[in-house]
Amino acid sequence: MDMHVLEQFEGPSRYAGNELNAVHKNWEGHFHIALIYPDLYEVGMSSYGLQILYNLLNAMDDVVAERAFAPFHDMEAWLRSSGTPLFSLESKRPLNTFDLLAFSLGTELTYTNVLNMLDLAGLPVRSAERSSWPVVIAGGSCSFNPEPMAAFIDAFGIGDGEELFPEIVHSLAAARTTGKSTQEALHDLACDTRGVYVPALYQEQRTPAGRSGIPRPVVHDIPQVVRRRIIDRLDDQPAPIHPIVPYREVVHDRGVIELFRGCVRGCRFCEAGISYRPTREQSLTSIRTQLETIVASTGYEEVSLLSLSSTDYSDLQGLVDLVRTYREEHNISISFPSLRMENFPGYLADEIKETREGSLTFAVEAGSQRLRDVINKNITEDSIFETLQTVFSKGWHLVKFYFMFGLPTETTEDLDAIADLVSRIYAFGRGFRKDIAINLSINPFVPRPHTAFQWCAQNTPESFARKIDYLKTALRPLKGRVRAEYGDPRLALLEGLLSRGDRTVGSIIESAWRGGATFDGWRESFRFDVWQQALAQSDVSEASLLYDTLPLDSELPWHIVDPGVSRSFLQEEYRRAAKGERLPTCRETGCHACGVQSEMNPCPTVSLFRRPDTGIPTDSDAGSV
Repeated sequence: MDMHVLEQFEGPSRYAGNELNAVHKNWEGHFHIALIYPDLYEVGMSSYGLQILYNLLNAMDDVVAERAFAPFHDMEAWLRSSGTPLFSLESKRPLNTFDLLAFSLGTELTYTNVLNMLDLAGLPVRSAERSSWPVVIAGGSCSFNPEPMAAFIDAFGIGDGEELFPEIVHSLAAARTTGKSTQEALHDLACDTRGVYVPALYQEQRTPAGRSGIPRPVVHDIPQVVRRRIIDRLDDQPAPIHPIVPYREVVHDRGVIELFRGCVRGCRFCEAGISYRPTREQSLTSIRTQLETIVASTGYEEVSLLSLSSTDYSDLQGLVDLVRTYREEHNISISFPSLRMENFPGYLADEIKETREGSLTFAVEAGSQRLRDVINKNITEDSIFETLQTVFSKGWHLVKFYFMFGLPTETTEDLDAIADLVSRIYAFGRGFRKDIAINLSINPFVPRPHTAFQWCAQNTPESFARKIDYLKTALRPLKGRVRAEYGDPRLALLEGLLSRGDRTVGSIIESAWRGGATFDGWRESFRFDVWQQALAQSDVSEASLLYDTLPLDSELPWHIVDPGVSRSFLQEEYRRAAKGERLPTCRETGCHACGVQSEMNPCPTVSLFRRPDTGIPTDSDAGSV
């Protein structure tokens, strides 16, 4: 490909490749993998999972791993008009010449991009119409309900990729070498590799109530349910310590170290808290080593510590001491995202203040204590204002809060409580400085698969819209002092449909894509009219998929995946939520027997327990069953 062609496109560096630390390998005699993130380069290059797999696979002697991202509209138009198939960044080879196309599905709003990229690669979008190599697989958080994309993906990898993905590659490479068809290769993969789901080998089922149930195997030698893969220790896994450094600014333009995977919290709405459970930490020694290598290999002046809740690191004081020492020695900024309001100590605030002058963000989620108890957001009003006392006294003047609306059991009083809490926070902040600024992000709640709320009804777009109007009115006295942004009810409908759907939703996805839907997560590209038309032309009722409260014994299509947390535990959490009962973290009270122990006993989270009186990690046997 003539590289000068790229100059005509917006953001030509999206397609150029050849960045620092990019890997270029000889193609001869290798198994060829395209790691694909179905969004723009600047989004995909911020994916830590992509960096993990890129480094892991290219360290294998017999494997070539290259990258591809969704082309934006101008590049897509040129590819189609010129008859050029979509290509990888490293070698500029067409994607249809690879042996394996591996999509990372981090959000359902990229599903139409997946179809578009397959089409641009010159491949049929439906799995049943592809009879030869390459094999198309997908992983990532969306794979925990694979059914909506089952018609388009040959196989899904469920769980942590560090162990699973090399096994997938070895199995497919052996099949390719011995001349097996893709159908034979996929059957071998489903039989021999735990954590792999091949939709074509399962048949959709219908319950007596007419709903989609758990798909059943059509051959005898594959698992009834696909159990996710879980690695034991992060320290034992290869981290991407030589990450690719983009030429252009990307969403997260910094080095990244995974502080821990999983979350000790038990927020009942949070799918990530289930799909990444149990909590596994990096040791301080590993963090220090990665810091040194990443900074030396990239030149980054900022490194972010990745986790779902940074302040839950078991030796937080030791971590802050390490960060402070390294920052002072090397003049490197090290950031702590994902902060919690109930454990935000002053020494952490001091350290963050050294490197961040902008804003702090906290997820409160609900305005009333009653509703925070329902969703098991274990923060009290006292802890909110204690943290804000620390924040404002340290000099911050801009704080952002996340809230949700449409939560289970929500009442008008709960919506009023958001406005009341924000008003009191603003008044409290004004006691410290007059230029206090409060930003709000208030978003519709979508019940997610494999959570305690998976049986709950979702609000309709009309109900969401009415609640937005109500909140705007309630917050009107703070106009000019508090800035609020609201999530789009239309996107909430789409997210619910794509995350909670069954195989019938696949036809809607394809119809929307053929109607021109791509980049659905981008405001300027989202075409709700196309999705409405696709829904209207289908036999699918979004009401039956989204707006009914389901019995707790319902078989749901995503139950083909076993996330490691038992359904009985989630059912009990649903009952606790209905009664407004909180469940403290297992770190506070001991193991709750969520189901992970059947896979890993003792659960790795046990080693992170802290003695209540000292805060020192203990090797308690509380996790044994």
